[in-house]
Amino acid sequence: MDIFKGRINMCKKELVYVLQIGMTRNIGGLETYLMQQFEHMDKDIIRYDFVNITGEHEIAFSDKIRQAGSTIYNICSRHKNPLLHYWRWIKLLKKNKNKYKAIVLNTNSLEYVFPMFIAKIFYIEMRVIHSHNAGFERKIGLLRKLLIAFNKLLLNFSATHYFACSKKAGEWMFGKEKNFKIIHNAIETDKYRYSLQKRQDKRKELGLEDKFVIGHIGRFSYQKNHDFLIDIFSEIHKILPEAELLLIGDAVDDKSYLNEAKQKVKNLCLEKNVKFLGMRNDVQELMQAMDCFILPSKFEGLPLVGIEAQTAGLPCYFSDVITEEVKITDLVNFISLNKSSLFWAKEVVKSKTFKRKDVSNEIIEAGYDINTEIKKIEKFYKDRYIYNENK
Repeated sequence: MDIFKGRINMCKKELVYVLQIGMTRNIGGLETYLMQQFEHMDKDIIRYDFVNITGEHEIAFSDKIRQAGSTIYNICSRHKNPLLHYWRWIKLLKKNKNKYKAIVLNTNSLEYVFPMFIAKIFYIEMRVIHSHNAGFERKIGLLRKLLIAFNKLLLNFSATHYFACSKKAGEWMFGKEKNFKIIHNAIETDKYRYSLQKRQDKRKELGLEDKFVIGHIGRFSYQKNHDFLIDIFSEIHKILPEAELLLIGDAVDDKSYLNEAKQKVKNLCLEKNVKFLGMRNDVQELMQAMDCFILPSKFEGLPLVGIEAQTAGLPCYFSDVITEEVKITDLVNFISLNKSSLFWAKEVVKSKTFKRKDVSNEIIEAGYDINTEIKKIEKFYKDRYIYNENK
Protein backbone atom coordinates (compact mmCIF):
# COMPACT_ATOMS: atom_id res chain seq x y z
CA MET A 1 0.00 0.00 0.00
CA ASP A 2 2.84 2.43 0.88
CA ILE A 3 4.49 1.70 -2.44
CA PHE A 4 1.18 2.37 -4.22
CA LYS A 5 0.76 5.72 -2.42
CA GLY A 6 4.30 6.64 -3.37
CA ARG A 7 3.55 6.04 -7.02
CA ILE A 8 0.45 8.23 -6.81
CA ASN A 9 2.48 11.06 -5.29
CA MET A 10 5.10 10.74 -8.02
CA CYS A 11 2.38 11.19 -10.63
CA LYS A 12 1.04 14.38 -9.07
CA LYS A 13 1.93 17.47 -11.09
CA GLU A 14 2.32 20.71 -9.18
CA LEU A 15 0.72 23.77 -10.77
CA VAL A 16 3.16 26.13 -12.46
CA TYR A 17 2.25 29.74 -11.62
CA VAL A 18 3.42 32.36 -14.13
CA LEU A 19 3.31 36.11 -13.55
CA GLN A 20 2.55 38.06 -16.73
CA ILE A 21 3.28 41.78 -17.25
CA GLY A 22 2.22 43.77 -20.30
CA MET A 23 -1.56 43.83 -20.27
CA THR A 24 -2.91 47.41 -20.42
CA ARG A 25 -6.37 48.97 -20.63
CA ASN A 26 -6.06 49.13 -24.42
CA ILE A 27 -7.49 46.20 -26.39
CA GLY A 28 -4.56 46.00 -28.77
CA GLY A 29 -2.51 43.28 -30.41
CA LEU A 30 -0.42 42.54 -27.33
CA GLU A 31 -3.44 42.39 -25.03
CA THR A 32 -5.35 40.17 -27.47
CA TYR A 33 -2.34 37.88 -27.82
CA LEU A 34 -1.99 37.49 -24.03
CA MET A 35 -5.69 36.78 -23.68
CA GLN A 36 -5.54 34.13 -26.40
CA GLN A 37 -2.77 32.41 -24.45
CA PHE A 38 -4.66 32.76 -21.17
CA GLU A 39 -7.90 31.28 -22.51
CA HIS A 40 -6.27 28.30 -24.24
CA MET A 41 -3.65 27.39 -21.64
CA ASP A 42 -4.23 24.11 -19.78
CA LYS A 43 -5.14 25.60 -16.41
CA ASP A 44 -4.75 22.23 -14.68
CA ILE A 45 -1.03 22.56 -15.38
CA ILE A 46 -0.19 26.26 -15.82
CA ARG A 47 -1.84 29.31 -14.27
CA TYR A 48 -1.32 32.91 -15.35
CA ASP A 49 -1.66 35.83 -12.96
CA PHE A 50 -1.19 39.42 -14.12
CA VAL A 51 0.49 42.57 -12.85
CA ASN A 52 -1.18 45.81 -13.88
CA ILE A 53 1.65 48.38 -13.78
CA THR A 54 -0.74 51.27 -14.39
CA GLY A 55 -3.03 50.40 -11.50
CA GLU A 56 -5.03 53.62 -11.81
CA HIS A 57 -6.93 51.93 -14.66
CA GLU A 58 -8.41 48.45 -15.11
CA ILE A 59 -6.60 46.31 -17.65
CA ALA A 60 -8.34 44.87 -20.70
CA PHE A 61 -10.26 41.62 -20.15
CA SER A 62 -10.03 42.02 -16.35
CA ASP A 63 -13.51 40.53 -15.79
CA LYS A 64 -12.66 37.40 -17.79
CA ILE A 65 -9.35 37.00 -16.00
CA ARG A 66 -10.91 37.17 -12.54
CA GLN A 67 -13.84 34.95 -13.51
CA ALA A 68 -11.31 32.29 -14.53
CA GLY A 69 -9.87 32.37 -11.02
CA SER A 70 -6.67 34.29 -11.75
CA THR A 71 -5.34 37.27 -9.81
CA ILE A 72 -4.59 40.79 -11.05
CA TYR A 73 -2.13 42.75 -8.91
CA ASN A 74 -2.51 46.53 -9.28
CA ILE A 75 0.63 48.65 -8.97
CA CYS A 76 0.52 52.42 -9.42
CA SER A 77 2.23 53.85 -12.49
CA ARG A 78 5.93 54.57 -12.10
CA HIS A 79 5.37 57.85 -13.97
CA LYS A 80 3.00 59.08 -11.24
CA ASN A 81 4.84 57.80 -8.18
CA PRO A 82 8.10 55.95 -8.96
CA LEU A 83 9.06 55.22 -5.35
CA LEU A 84 5.65 53.77 -4.50
CA HIS A 85 5.67 51.79 -7.77
CA TYR A 86 8.95 50.05 -6.97
CA TRP A 87 8.03 49.56 -3.30
CA ARG A 88 4.80 47.80 -4.27
CA TRP A 89 6.75 45.49 -6.56
CA ILE A 90 8.94 44.54 -3.62
CA LYS A 91 5.89 43.96 -1.38
CA LEU A 92 4.17 41.89 -4.09
CA LEU A 93 7.08 39.49 -4.61
CA LYS A 94 7.85 39.29 -0.90
CA LYS A 95 4.24 38.38 -0.10
CA ASN A 96 4.19 35.73 -2.84
CA LYS A 97 7.66 34.37 -2.29
CA ASN A 98 8.09 30.87 -3.75
CA LYS A 99 4.68 30.96 -5.50
CA TYR A 100 5.78 31.92 -9.01
CA LYS A 101 8.08 29.72 -11.03
CA ALA A 102 8.24 32.20 -13.92
CA ILE A 103 7.73 35.87 -14.72
CA VAL A 104 7.20 37.20 -18.26
CA LEU A 105 7.67 40.85 -19.23
CA ASN A 106 5.86 41.52 -22.52
CA THR A 107 7.20 44.80 -23.84
CA ASN A 108 7.55 47.16 -26.80
CA SER A 109 10.84 48.70 -25.65
CA LEU A 110 13.68 48.36 -23.14
CA GLU A 111 12.81 51.50 -21.21
CA TYR A 112 11.37 49.43 -18.36
CA VAL A 113 12.88 46.11 -17.26
CA PHE A 114 12.60 46.43 -13.46
CA PRO A 115 10.41 43.29 -13.11
CA MET A 116 13.30 41.17 -14.43
CA PHE A 117 15.70 42.65 -11.88
CA ILE A 118 13.41 42.36 -8.86
CA ALA A 119 12.41 38.81 -9.87
CA LYS A 120 16.08 37.85 -9.83
CA ILE A 121 16.45 39.33 -6.33
CA PHE A 122 13.46 37.27 -5.13
CA TYR A 123 14.75 34.07 -6.75
CA ILE A 124 12.03 33.55 -9.38
CA GLU A 125 13.74 30.87 -11.39
CA MET A 126 12.57 31.67 -14.93
CA ARG A 127 12.65 35.33 -16.02
CA VAL A 128 11.44 35.87 -19.58
CA ILE A 129 11.43 39.10 -21.59
CA HIS A 130 9.23 39.00 -24.71
CA SER A 131 9.73 41.56 -27.51
CA HIS A 132 6.57 42.65 -29.33
CA ASN A 133 7.89 45.57 -31.37
CA ALA A 134 10.59 46.66 -33.82
CA GLY A 135 10.83 50.44 -33.44
CA PHE A 136 10.53 53.43 -31.13
CA GLU A 137 7.25 55.25 -30.68
CA ARG A 138 9.06 58.59 -30.69
CA LYS A 139 12.55 59.98 -31.21
CA ILE A 140 14.95 59.04 -28.47
CA GLY A 141 17.40 61.46 -26.94
CA LEU A 142 20.65 60.87 -25.11
CA LEU A 143 19.04 60.17 -21.74
CA ARG A 144 16.74 57.50 -23.17
CA LYS A 145 19.65 55.92 -25.04
CA LEU A 146 21.60 55.75 -21.80
CA LEU A 147 18.60 54.25 -20.00
CA ILE A 148 18.22 51.55 -22.66
CA ALA A 149 21.95 50.78 -22.56
CA PHE A 150 21.78 50.44 -18.76
CA ASN A 151 18.68 48.22 -18.99
CA LYS A 152 20.46 45.92 -21.43
CA LEU A 153 23.11 45.41 -18.75
CA LEU A 154 20.34 44.70 -16.22
CA LEU A 155 18.88 42.10 -18.59
CA ASN A 156 22.24 40.37 -18.97
CA PHE A 157 22.24 40.08 -15.19
CA SER A 158 18.61 39.13 -14.66
CA ALA A 159 16.84 37.63 -17.71
CA THR A 160 17.04 33.87 -18.26
CA HIS A 161 15.09 33.61 -21.54
CA TYR A 162 14.42 35.90 -24.48
CA PHE A 163 11.26 35.65 -26.63
CA ALA A 164 10.19 37.65 -29.68
CA CYS A 165 7.09 37.74 -31.86
CA SER A 166 9.31 37.81 -34.96
CA LYS A 167 12.96 37.68 -36.00
CA LYS A 168 12.89 41.41 -36.71
CA ALA A 169 11.43 42.21 -33.27
CA GLY A 170 14.05 40.05 -31.54
CA GLU A 171 17.00 41.51 -33.42
CA TRP A 172 15.77 45.07 -32.90
CA MET A 173 15.34 44.71 -29.15
CA PHE A 174 18.05 42.22 -28.19
CA GLY A 175 20.59 42.38 -31.02
CA LYS A 176 21.44 39.87 -33.74
CA GLU A 177 23.90 38.06 -31.50
CA LYS A 178 21.32 37.27 -28.79
CA ASN A 179 19.77 33.81 -28.74
CA PHE A 180 16.00 34.34 -28.61
CA LYS A 181 12.99 32.09 -29.19
CA ILE A 182 10.30 33.13 -31.68
CA ILE A 183 6.76 32.72 -30.33
CA HIS A 184 4.21 33.30 -33.06
CA ASN A 185 1.38 35.78 -32.57
CA ALA A 186 -1.22 33.06 -32.92
CA ILE A 187 -4.99 33.50 -33.21
CA GLU A 188 -8.22 31.53 -33.09
CA THR A 189 -8.48 30.84 -36.81
CA ASP A 190 -12.07 29.61 -36.55
CA LYS A 191 -13.20 33.05 -35.40
CA TYR A 192 -11.63 34.84 -38.37
CA ARG A 193 -12.06 32.44 -41.30
CA TYR A 194 -14.01 33.96 -44.19
CA SER A 195 -17.79 33.52 -44.15
CA LEU A 196 -20.02 35.00 -46.84
CA GLN A 197 -23.05 34.90 -44.52
CA LYS A 198 -21.26 36.77 -41.72
CA ARG A 199 -20.02 39.29 -44.26
CA GLN A 200 -23.48 40.00 -45.59
CA ASP A 201 -24.96 40.26 -42.08
CA LYS A 202 -22.35 42.70 -40.83
CA ARG A 203 -22.43 44.88 -43.94
CA LYS A 204 -26.21 45.12 -43.64
CA GLU A 205 -25.94 46.01 -39.94
CA LEU A 206 -23.48 48.83 -40.72
CA GLY A 207 -25.23 50.02 -43.87
CA LEU A 208 -22.30 49.07 -46.11
CA GLU A 209 -24.00 46.81 -48.66
CA ASP A 210 -23.02 48.88 -51.71
CA LYS A 211 -19.73 50.25 -50.38
CA PHE A 212 -16.06 49.49 -51.02
CA VAL A 213 -14.87 49.09 -47.44
CA ILE A 214 -11.26 49.65 -46.37
CA GLY A 215 -10.31 48.64 -42.85
CA HIS A 216 -7.59 49.55 -40.38
CA ILE A 217 -7.06 48.43 -36.79
CA GLY A 218 -4.65 50.12 -34.43
CA ARG A 219 -4.37 52.60 -31.60
CA PHE A 220 -3.95 56.23 -32.61
CA SER A 221 -0.22 56.81 -32.29
CA TYR A 222 2.88 57.83 -34.22
CA GLN A 223 3.60 54.18 -35.03
CA LYS A 224 0.32 53.47 -36.82
CA ASN A 225 0.68 56.42 -39.23
CA HIS A 226 -2.99 57.46 -39.45
CA ASP A 227 -2.07 60.77 -41.07
CA PHE A 228 -0.75 58.99 -44.16
CA LEU A 229 -3.58 56.46 -44.05
CA ILE A 230 -6.14 59.25 -44.34
CA ASP A 231 -4.19 60.71 -47.27
CA ILE A 232 -4.37 57.31 -48.99
CA PHE A 233 -8.09 57.06 -48.36
CA SER A 234 -8.65 60.59 -49.70
CA GLU A 235 -7.12 59.48 -53.01
CA ILE A 236 -9.14 56.25 -53.00
CA HIS A 237 -12.34 58.23 -52.45
CA LYS A 238 -11.56 60.37 -55.50
CA ILE A 239 -11.36 57.21 -57.61
CA LEU A 240 -14.22 55.37 -55.88
CA PRO A 241 -16.74 57.76 -54.28
CA GLU A 242 -18.51 54.76 -52.71
CA ALA A 243 -15.41 53.94 -50.63
CA GLU A 244 -15.63 53.93 -46.84
CA LEU A 245 -12.87 53.70 -44.23
CA LEU A 246 -13.35 51.90 -40.90
CA LEU A 247 -10.88 53.02 -38.21
CA ILE A 248 -10.95 50.56 -35.31
CA GLY A 249 -8.99 51.52 -32.21
CA ASP A 250 -8.60 54.35 -29.76
CA ALA A 251 -5.95 56.49 -28.11
CA VAL A 252 -4.43 55.67 -24.73
CA ASP A 253 -3.46 58.69 -22.61
CA ASP A 254 -2.17 60.83 -25.49
CA LYS A 255 -5.23 61.87 -27.53
CA SER A 256 -3.32 64.16 -29.90
CA TYR A 257 -3.06 61.67 -32.78
CA LEU A 258 -6.76 60.82 -32.54
CA ASN A 259 -7.75 64.49 -32.49
CA GLU A 260 -5.46 65.26 -35.42
CA ALA A 261 -6.96 62.39 -37.43
CA LYS A 262 -10.51 63.60 -36.78
CA GLN A 263 -9.56 67.16 -37.75
CA LYS A 264 -7.91 65.97 -40.94
CA VAL A 265 -10.98 63.97 -41.94
CA LYS A 266 -13.08 67.07 -41.35
CA ASN A 267 -10.73 69.29 -43.37
CA LEU A 268 -10.94 66.85 -46.29
CA CYS A 269 -14.76 66.75 -46.04
CA LEU A 270 -14.71 62.98 -45.49
CA GLU A 271 -16.77 62.81 -42.29
CA LYS A 272 -19.51 60.77 -44.02
CA ASN A 273 -17.00 58.30 -45.40
CA VAL A 274 -14.70 57.67 -42.43
CA LYS A 275 -16.05 55.85 -39.37
CA PHE A 276 -14.16 56.13 -36.06
CA LEU A 277 -15.35 52.95 -34.35
CA GLY A 278 -13.14 53.03 -31.25
CA MET A 279 -12.19 49.83 -29.41
CA ARG A 280 -14.44 46.93 -30.40
CA ASN A 281 -15.16 43.40 -29.29
CA ASP A 282 -16.42 42.33 -32.74
CA VAL A 283 -13.21 42.77 -34.73
CA GLN A 284 -13.57 39.37 -36.41
CA GLU A 285 -17.02 40.34 -37.70
CA LEU A 286 -15.85 43.77 -38.83
CA MET A 287 -13.10 42.11 -40.86
CA GLN A 288 -15.76 40.07 -42.65
CA ALA A 289 -17.46 43.34 -43.67
CA MET A 290 -14.26 44.80 -45.13
CA ASP A 291 -13.05 44.51 -48.73
CA CYS A 292 -9.38 45.09 -47.97
CA PHE A 293 -7.06 45.95 -45.10
CA ILE A 294 -4.38 48.67 -44.89
CA LEU A 295 -1.54 48.90 -42.37
CA PRO A 296 0.91 51.70 -43.30
CA SER A 297 2.79 51.50 -39.98
CA LYS A 298 6.16 53.16 -39.49
CA PHE A 299 7.33 50.04 -37.63
CA GLU A 300 5.89 46.81 -36.19
CA GLY A 301 7.07 43.64 -34.48
CA LEU A 302 4.78 41.16 -36.17
CA PRO A 303 1.28 42.70 -36.25
CA LEU A 304 -1.39 40.35 -34.95
CA VAL A 305 -3.98 42.18 -37.07
CA GLY A 306 -1.96 41.20 -40.13
CA ILE A 307 -2.51 37.53 -39.30
CA GLU A 308 -6.18 38.10 -38.52
CA ALA A 309 -6.79 40.00 -41.76
CA GLN A 310 -5.23 37.25 -43.85
CA THR A 311 -7.26 34.60 -42.03
CA ALA A 312 -10.38 36.58 -42.96
CA GLY A 313 -9.32 36.35 -46.60
CA LEU A 314 -8.70 40.09 -47.00
CA PRO A 315 -6.28 41.59 -49.52
CA CYS A 316 -3.69 43.31 -47.31
CA TYR A 317 -1.54 46.35 -48.02
CA PHE A 318 1.34 46.76 -45.58
CA SER A 319 4.22 49.23 -45.43
CA ASP A 320 7.48 47.62 -46.45
CA VAL A 321 9.10 48.31 -43.07
CA ILE A 322 6.92 45.55 -41.57
CA THR A 323 8.71 42.21 -41.34
CA GLU A 324 8.21 39.88 -44.30
CA GLU A 325 7.48 37.15 -41.74
CA VAL A 326 3.90 38.44 -41.70
CA LYS A 327 3.44 37.32 -45.32
CA ILE A 328 1.84 33.92 -44.77
CA THR A 329 -0.43 34.00 -47.83
CA ASP A 330 -0.44 35.63 -51.24
CA LEU A 331 -2.94 38.18 -49.88
CA VAL A 332 -0.12 40.41 -48.61
CA ASN A 333 1.24 43.30 -50.64
CA PHE A 334 4.14 45.43 -49.36
CA ILE A 335 4.36 49.06 -50.46
CA SER A 336 7.11 51.54 -49.62
CA LEU A 337 6.27 54.47 -47.40
CA ASN A 338 8.29 56.53 -49.87
CA LYS A 339 5.56 55.98 -52.46
CA SER A 340 2.88 58.65 -52.75
CA SER A 341 -0.60 58.32 -51.27
CA LEU A 342 -1.92 58.20 -54.86
CA PHE A 343 0.34 55.24 -55.66
CA TRP A 344 -1.00 53.42 -52.59
CA ALA A 345 -4.57 54.29 -53.55
CA LYS A 346 -4.21 52.88 -57.06
CA GLU A 347 -2.81 49.64 -55.66
CA VAL A 348 -5.60 49.31 -53.10
CA VAL A 349 -8.34 49.97 -55.66
CA LYS A 350 -7.16 46.91 -57.61
CA SER A 351 -8.70 44.75 -54.87
CA LYS A 352 -12.23 45.93 -55.75
CA THR A 353 -12.78 42.90 -57.99
CA PHE A 354 -10.99 40.45 -55.69
CA LYS A 355 -12.87 37.22 -54.90
CA ARG A 356 -12.39 36.22 -51.29
CA LYS A 357 -12.01 32.64 -50.13
CA ASP A 358 -11.19 30.67 -46.99
CA VAL A 359 -7.40 30.52 -46.54
CA SER A 360 -7.41 29.58 -42.86
CA ASN A 361 -5.65 26.27 -43.53
CA GLU A 362 -2.60 28.20 -44.75
CA ILE A 363 -2.53 30.09 -41.45
CA ILE A 364 -2.78 26.86 -39.46
CA GLU A 365 -0.06 25.14 -41.50
CA ALA A 366 2.26 28.12 -40.94
CA GLY A 367 1.93 27.68 -37.16
CA TYR A 368 -0.23 30.72 -36.38
CA ASP A 369 -3.23 28.89 -34.94
CA ILE A 370 -3.47 29.29 -31.16
CA ASN A 371 -4.25 25.61 -30.63
CA THR A 372 -0.90 24.72 -32.21
CA GLU A 373 1.18 27.51 -30.71
CA ILE A 374 -0.12 27.03 -27.17
CA LYS A 375 1.34 23.52 -27.16
CA LYS A 376 4.81 25.02 -27.70
CA ILE A 377 4.35 27.40 -24.78
CA GLU A 378 3.00 24.66 -22.50
CA LYS A 379 5.93 22.44 -23.44
CA PHE A 380 8.32 25.26 -22.57
CA TYR A 381 7.05 25.23 -18.97
CA LYS A 382 6.38 21.50 -18.70
CA ASP A 383 9.90 20.50 -19.72
CA ARG A 384 11.33 22.66 -16.96
CA TYR A 385 8.92 22.28 -14.08
CA ILE A 386 6.59 19.32 -14.45
CA TYR A 387 8.20 16.37 -16.10
CA ASN A 388 11.50 17.06 -14.35
CA GLU A 389 9.73 16.63 -10.98
CA ASN A 390 9.01 12.98 -11.78
CA LYS A 391 12.50 12.02 -12.86
